[in-house]
Amino acid sequence: MATTTFQGIVRSYGGQDKSSGVTASNVNLSAVVSFNPVGASAVAVRVGASATAGEIFTLPKGAVPSSFISLGGATGGTNPTFDIGTAADQDGFFNEVDADLKGASQSAAGALVVGTGVPANVVVTANQGASAATGGTVTGTFFYTMVDSAEPGEQSNLSSY
Repeated sequence: MATTTFQGIVRSYGGQDKSSGVTASNVNLSAVVSFNPVGASAVAVRVGASATAGEIFTLPKGAVPSSFISLGGATGGTNPTFDIGTAADQDGFFNEVDADLKGASQSAAGALVVGTGVPANVVVTANQGASAATGGTVTGTFFYTMVDSAEPGEQSNLSSY
């Protein structure tokens, strides 16, 4: 199956005709990401299963993080945790997520999670939480959606073609 990338925001009327009066909603987006949850300094999160190679995970302007589901991967430490945010606010998206438990999940509740989305494209970072791991790579799925203030039937003002 081909991979398709485009610049617009995906919206749906839930299978109904747009004249039905229902609100068009945008879809959830996600990226599988990885990082090493060791050390007090924030490191750039990478797209894919490697914490050290590959594309750096950058959220687009208007992104609203919603949840993170971990596949675990951290080793050592006592109940190790990690934080996800940005260089400006290291736990701005997720705070104290379990680093070694597969299936651990958390809703986005940090200070950077706002209804207007991130104000500009931003590199996502991660670092150890209050209880540090001693090794391993955490891999998980970072879920977000996009702010879209278009009225039903209108083109989104955040789309670029």
